[in-house]
Amino acid sequence: MKILITGGNGFIGKALSTKLHSLGYIVTAIDKTTNKNKLPYRYISYDLTNNGNTLEKEISECDIIFHLASPVGINRIDNESDTFLNDMLKINLNVFNLVKKYDKKIYFSSTSEVYHNTTLANETDNLTIGCPDKSRWGYASGKLTSEFLCKSLCTNSIIMRFFNVTGIGDNKGVLFKIIDAIKRNTDIDIYGTGNQCRTFCDIKDAVNFMSELITRDVYIGDIFNIGNENNMICINDLAKICMDISKTDVNILYKKYNEVFSDNYGDIITRKPDCSKMNTIYTSKYNISDIICSLL
Repeated sequence: MKILITGGNGFIGKALSTKLHSLGYIVTAIDKTTNKNKLPYRYISYDLTNNGNTLEKEISECDIIFHLASPVGINRIDNESDTFLNDMLKINLNVFNLVKKYDKKIYFSSTSEVYHNTTLANETDNLTIGCPDKSRWGYASGKLTSEFLCKSLCTNSIIMRFFNVTGIGDNKGVLFKIIDAIKRNTDIDIYGTGNQCRTFCDIKDAVNFMSELITRDVYIGDIFNIGNENNMICINDLAKICMDISKTDVNILYKKYNEVFSDNYGDIITRKPDCSKMNTIYTSKYNISDIICSLL
């Protein structure tokens, strides 16, 4: 089976490409960045905002697409919301229209951000995005719009909403930043009060689930939360556990949001996934201590 993975040089994309290749699938990863490492699978450097022959050829020749490519970064949506959303929707429409043309199966990467302030997020929830005055919710609205586009254009689609996936290879998330500060023996920066609660999912659990999901045709048209509801923790406690496990004591430096982001930035207090649907296929195995140890 031939599998195309867009965003193949990103954190999740690299891990998924490696996993699926190890299972014997013929993998092609495509990403706008250049990867000079020697890879066991095929890699193409290509900007998906261009709707050219390269993208059409790859989609026409594959069996399955994992569409993970997307602009990322709260700073970018905060400062460049116009170009950020334009790039996101252009990439998604380029991919979705070709998936429709060649009648391919697509797994689309969405986000837990679409749930806004939902305490326990279920895939069937009615969704309310935050106020447009808060730039952060531009990312959520772009992803939710893309979910509707995916469902309307792609007959054989599954939507995946990721919840704080982290682990080996992550170089951007809050857990990585805490551990990086510990390794460098510098202050840990925490935005806001640190009482925000998140649930963290090990990258190994995420790719193990996705590799199982592609063997189950009965779920076409469904939406899945991908996370670990048992790994819920507030950021203050996360920093303390990291210091305990590493046997290191560094200072925590609290920063107001407007010191880092614009005055239009919004945040959430608690977000936890209902993973009951995911658990019918695969149950996450790695707890928060396992994830921390893998990064230390």
